[in-house]
Amino acid sequence: MTVEITISDDLNAQIQSVKAIYKYLDETFIKGSISSEQRQQIQQRFAGRQCLWDDSRGKFWRPKHAFLDDVPFFGNRRTTIDVSHPFSEVYQLLGQGRSPVVQDYLDFLEELAAEYSNTPLNAADKNYAIEVISRLESQQSLEGRPVKNPPILTANNTLAPACQVLIPDAPWRKDYIDSNQILHQQISPKFAKLAGSLSLLKDVIERPAAVKNALNAQSNDWCREWQKTLNSPELISGLKRLIFHEYDSEPILDIVWIAKAQVLPASQIDVDLFWKGETKIASAIPGTQYFDEFKKIFHIISSGSRYIMLCYLAESINAQLGEYAVQNLLPLASILDAEPHHINGLLNELRIRSLPGDLSPVTAANSEIKSPPSSSGDKKGDSSIYWGAF
Repeated sequence: MTVEITISDDLNAQIQSVKAIYKYLDETFIKGSISSEQRQQIQQRFAGRQCLWDDSRGKFWRPKHAFLDDVPFFGNRRTTIDVSHPFSEVYQLLGQGRSPVVQDYLDFLEELAAEYSNTPLNAADKNYAIEVISRLESQQSLEGRPVKNPPILTANNTLAPACQVLIPDAPWRKDYIDSNQILHQQISPKFAKLAGSLSLLKDVIERPAAVKNALNAQSNDWCREWQKTLNSPELISGLKRLIFHEYDSEPILDIVWIAKAQVLPASQIDVDLFWKGETKIASAIPGTQYFDEFKKIFHIISSGSRYIMLCYLAESINAQLGEYAVQNLLPLASILDAEPHHINGLLNELRIRSLPGDLSPVTAANSEIKSPPSSSGDKKGDSSIYWGAF
């Protein structure tokens, strides 16, 4: 479809004058000689001026908004003026580029963000933003120039600084967060992280708002069993082995308090979410565990599944290890769910390194720890390893 551009007499007169200037620049600098310093001075002088006439659009463009290559992903905010244009070399002298670079993509996103001012983008501009952000990610890799805090698309189709947007890697929290603070599903989390976005899982802090103890008999029984193991010297020794195995050094960590810690099931754990210090981003959302540091109580949300509660307890204990937290929770959960006198052998079976100077004999690699017959699949065994929970 061909669109006919109507040009007023006044504009036509201006165009003729401008073309005369183009001709002068062509004869003086293109066909003549020009130094790189002179070229730079010319581009600086015309950088902010709409001085490139585009016959196809019937308007003047700033040099940095016109490209030789096709740029449909910019919509009508940028244009392509082909190299076949009679004054193409003059346009390039004035600052027209061949293809967009990192700064061009950033300028477009910042322009779009300012235009919409925290309101949702329309469907067309949303698609342009998604495409431009994808190209920005690729271009920054080519240029070796990481981009910090660019405007980035949110789940509500707004553009916000990357540092104000959360990567939704904790889906159970996502629905409680303002969609203007959640990364759009079509934007690369890897790019967002490099740009300055934080993790909804790792960079958000939970603070308890309400905790109610559970009366469920089964949950209480399980918690009493785990507390008995947790308070044992064998468990403390086992924790030190897990840390040594992962970090190749004995921990400088006070965990004596574990010997008196309690484990209680909760029917309700509501938490508030905070990030960047004291900024609250969600209130009273369902939590799974809470450690009362003053009373040394592990509150674990009650569940009909022993395995799920065990997993929550392992996560909560691991969080208290701070810089010594372990990556693999399976061995930790396994020793929590074992009888204390079986912990050492269980760790041997799991191929966990012994502590230096540990005089206890090492169980043979293929040894087995016998468990008494169990009538229930959820009942604790002496050497149960619950692979399915991890």
